[in-house]
Amino acid sequence: MTPLEDRRAAADRDEGPELLPPGHRVGAWEVVEPIGAGGWSTVYAARPAVPATAGPARVALKVMPTAGLAPRQLHRLVESARREAALGRRAGHPRLIALLDTFTLTAPDRPSLDGALVLVMERATGSLRDLLDAAGRGRRHDGTPDDGAHPREADRDADREAHRGRLAEGICEGLAHLHRSGWVHADLKPENVLLAEDGSVKLSDFGLATELTGTHGHMPPMGTLDYLPPERWRAPLGERGVQVRTTADIWALGIVLHELLGSGVPPFPGATPGARGAAVQEYAAGRAPLRLDPAVPPFWRELVADCLAPTHAARAPHTAEALLARIAARPGARAPAPP
Repeated sequence: MTPLEDRRAAADRDEGPELLPPGHRVGAWEVVEPIGAGGWSTVYAARPAVPATAGPARVALKVMPTAGLAPRQLHRLVESARREAALGRRAGHPRLIALLDTFTLTAPDRPSLDGALVLVMERATGSLRDLLDAAGRGRRHDGTPDDGAHPREADRDADREAHRGRLAEGICEGLAHLHRSGWVHADLKPENVLLAEDGSVKLSDFGLATELTGTHGHMPPMGTLDYLPPERWRAPLGERGVQVRTTADIWALGIVLHELLGSGVPPFPGATPGARGAAVQEYAAGRAPLRLDPAVPPFWRELVADCLAPTHAARAPHTAEALLARIAARPGARAPAPP
């Protein structure tokens, strides 16, 4: 079962949040279908309930139910929605998914959804994770030996590297803008890198995004284990949460670029996120070398290694701005299109 199918089955058994049916009206929008689900929310494709000549023809609705949550959970959910809304209003950029509206859902006939928080966002066509998964399914596994050069395959490989280089540049461009605006994404991963209809990159899911106060901010002790920097694994938990800095995003960027430009696998070995986290700690302590996928091209190997420097201090010189300048000046790079 896919996560979405699991969610539907749970809803059918009254074990999870109720899903809105196609055609259901949510504010000014009509639900088309669910397109994703997470621990706190369900995302739906939607269109205007009343056809209009102005405005987007399709959007994504992020519905965050509040019914039945314990006070601490409710506070965390409201804070997550507040952060997404605040960042969407203050830090708009072509490389960030646009926030169009926010409101509270009124659904007295659906008690589990009544009072849910709704974020209306621009709709993407897919995510970087979808792209990586599709590339993994498309690789050859027939064991056919390579008996020489294949010009067409070489051309395809060059096109693939150029395309992925442009994606990497877009990710870094969005991250640089976030950091300039005084925010840390704090949950950068392929699932949160969306692809627009024109193929451009849009960073998304700012539920853990943290506004900086000086050099750092504080956030709940949450995140995706495979993308946490070494210092987060032993960060003390204070009254305001754990400390986070922009270098946490640089570490996550290194993992994402390794997956994007290599064979789709993380750079640290292990069968589970916990085991890979242990490998990260071994590397950070100097007990294991950094072993990057040989499929990552030389320019990108050096850049990824800089992103994956083992300490905050070692990563600090490699800002998103500096990395973006390196990527834009790489050999064979095309001039960036205007935003």
